[in-house]
Formats: sequence, C-alpha cells, structure tokens
Amino acid sequence: MESGIKLTTIEKIQQGIVFTVAKLIQILPLMALTMIYTTNQSAESYMPYILFYTAVKTGLLLINGFGHVQNTFGLMQLSLIMSLAALLVLSLSPWEYLTDVAAFLLGLSASVILPTYEGVYYHERVVWKWFLQGVEILTLFVTSAVILTLIAIASHFSYRSVFAIITGFVLVGLVTMMQFKPFAKQVGEPLFVPHTQSLRNLELFTWTTVMVFGLRYLRFFDQSFVWTIILVAAVGLVTLVSRVLIWRSKVPGLPSWTVVSAMLNGAYETFLMLYIFLAVHGQTVMISAYVAYGLGMMLAQIVRRPLQRSFRGMSNLKLQLLFFGLGAWLTIWPNTLLLGAFVISFFGSANSILLNHDVYLTEVSTPAHRLVVKYRSTYLGSILMQLVFIGGMMGLSVMRDANLAQIMWQINDATISPATSQFVWLVGVATALVLTILTAWAYWRLPDVDERSLQ
Repeated sequence: MESGIKLTTIEKIQQGIVFTVAKLIQILPLMALTMIYTTNQSAESYMPYILFYTAVKTGLLLINGFGHVQNTFGLMQLSLIMSLAALLVLSLSPWEYLTDVAAFLLGLSASVILPTYEGVYYHERVVWKWFLQGVEILTLFVTSAVILTLIAIASHFSYRSVFAIITGFVLVGLVTMMQFKPFAKQVGEPLFVPHTQSLRNLELFTWTTVMVFGLRYLRFFDQSFVWTIILVAAVGLVTLVSRVLIWRSKVPGLPSWTVVSAMLNGAYETFLMLYIFLAVHGQTVMISAYVAYGLGMMLAQIVRRPLQRSFRGMSNLKLQLLFFGLGAWLTIWPNTLLLGAFVISFFGSANSILLNHDVYLTEVSTPAHRLVVKYRSTYLGSILMQLVFIGGMMGLSVMRDANLAQIMWQINDATISPATSQFVWLVGVATALVLTILTAWAYWRLPDVDERSLQ
C-alpha cells in the first residue's frame, strides 16, 4: 500500500461526513427520545430514552465479550446498518415495546460507532500520513449545522419526523463510508481475533447494564423496586471482581495510567452533563452550555497542541488533569458554568486524543481492540460518576432530612424552589470535591506523558 498518499478534496469531505456521524450518533437520538416523554412523565414514555442511554454506556462491554476487535471498518459498517434498522422502527413503529427494543439496539450500535471510526481513521493515518485538517473540520461544522437545523424544524411536527431526519443522516454516513478506498475497508479480515471471546466481559456487560438502567431510572422516578435492581447488580459486580481476585486471573490490558485517565475523563464529562441537567433551568442557558461544550470539542481538534505547548515545564497529561479539576469548580458557579463546560470539553477532547494515540501505539492485542478498551474505560468512569452523584444526593437528603422524591419531581417538572436549587448546588460541590481529590491523586501518581505522534 502506498505510503504518504494525498486524499482529494472530495475524499476529505467524505471523511468529514463520516466523522460527523460518528461524533453525533450518541447525541442526536436523545433529542427525539426526549420528545417521546409526554407531559404525564410516565416511566413507559421515557423508557426508550433510559434504554438508549443504558446501552450507549455498556455496549462496548458486549463487544469485548465477543473478542478482540480486528476489523473496525466491518464492525462500524455492521453497527451503522443496525442503527439504521433501529431508527426505521423508531420512525414508523406504533408499538411501545418494539420502540423500547429499537432504542436499546440503537444505543448498542451508537456505543460502537465512534470507537470503530477512530480505528478506521488511525489505520488510514499511520499508513497514509494523513490526518484531519481544515477541509474535514469545516465539513464537520457545516454538516453538524445542517443536521441540527433540520432536526429543529422537524421537532415542530413530531418525534417520528426527527427520527426520519436522523435516519437519513446515518444513511448518508453509511453510503459515504462505502466510498472509502479499498485499503481502509480491511477486506478479508475477521471482525474479531479468533479465540479471544470473554465470558467475564459478557458477565460484566450484564451487571453494568442492570446497574446503569437502575441509576438512570432512579434519576427520573423514585421507585423502591429500582433499589433492589441496583443492589442485585452491585452484588453481581462485587462477586465478579472477587472471583477475579481470588483466582488471580491475569487480565492483559492497557497501562494503568491510561485506564485511570480515561475513567477520569468519562467521570468529568458525566459530572458536567448531570449538573447541567439538574441545575440549569432556563432553556437559553442550557442550550448555551451545550454549545460551549460542542465548541470546546471542536476547537480541541485545532488548537490543543499550540495551547498545550505554551505551558512549558508541564506535560500534556498533567495539564489536562489540572484543567479537569478547574473545569468542575467553574461548572458549579452560575456565572462561570459556560466556561466550565468549555474547559471540560476542550481538555476532555485533548485527553481523549492523547490516549487514543498512546493506546494505538501500545503493544497489546490489536490496535482496534486497544481503542475499544480505552473507550470502554471512559464509559466505566461515566457509570461510576452516576453512582457517586446519585449517592451524594441520597446522602445529602438524609443529612438535611429532605424528601428526595419531592426534589426529583421538582427537577423533572421544572418547578424548582430555592431550597432545591441549593440542594443541587451542594451535591455539585461535594461531587467536585471528590473529583478534585481523585484528580490530585492521579496528578501525583500518573507519569508525565505528552501526546505522541502517529507519524
């Protein structure tokens, strides 16, 4: 295969379109799924949202159970096809239970698409000496603006119209991806490395799925049976970990600093999203926070390197950890929330790129599998943050003799009292403090690492 190949402008636009689909596939369905949540706010009407969110956070564990990923192009193609089928059902099906199943399958496929695209991209980049630049980033901005505008228009009609727009968007991504050069398609390679299946990862997928479902359900509805579900999942996870420790099973994987950093990245992102959802009540401010988050993610693709180089004497990883902690404290203050969202997004994206480069060059299993494991660690950090946040709300409600169910009802109904606003802020302060302590430990213990070049 020719090294140092130059892509044409059309080929760069194609890369940008597929990159946009991979970036937005976990976000866009949430807009339509939220519309299903009717004014009565019943558990049934919000179940598709909960199931989609659950599957997004745990889908990579299922993939790990099938084996070490080898053919990222084939796996991404299969995931896009599955997401198209699920989106068609969500666009057309009048049956509630079929909608629930489709939402879960859509979440599973969405969980896989971004990590597998990263695998395709790095596979191309190492051989072709090519990386995302102006044309691709401009395509990302333009395509994002077009799809968000169409969704905004469709939202005035029905959630099915929104799903139809997303279906067309994903279909364009799939067709565009099929135009990639034969080298990128990894023709003839199996999806997974033979004989690498893992029952342990399948069991981990089962327990974490139950756990995330329970935590997300509890976020909206205070039901006693959910605590039983969470308890059963916790017992299952503890039993699994205990078996691994007792048997002293050797689990080959990434360097520990990579896993810790990825989990912190996922924890900070989830902290930001939870706090915005709970503490921000005005639609304008909430939209502005998401815009700030998106802007940080985009700019990290362009200016992270010169910015990080300007901090001489500090490694990229330590700088990212430092700004993670700063971003959390900026987030909990109303006047600096937008800046906090931008900081966490910018340095979270920079950290993700640093980790992607490092794990791709680490000699463990296949490059594609290493990227999947890195993203899996990020999702596990997100799950743990939800547990910490919900635990903080429970603990504070006991300390203040507050009715947690009443607080959740006010948040969901957007009728927030000053006492509830203060309650959410205190939970944010406590969670930011926990994150700061963990980050300080990581800052002290983790090595000094700079972003490695793939060239």
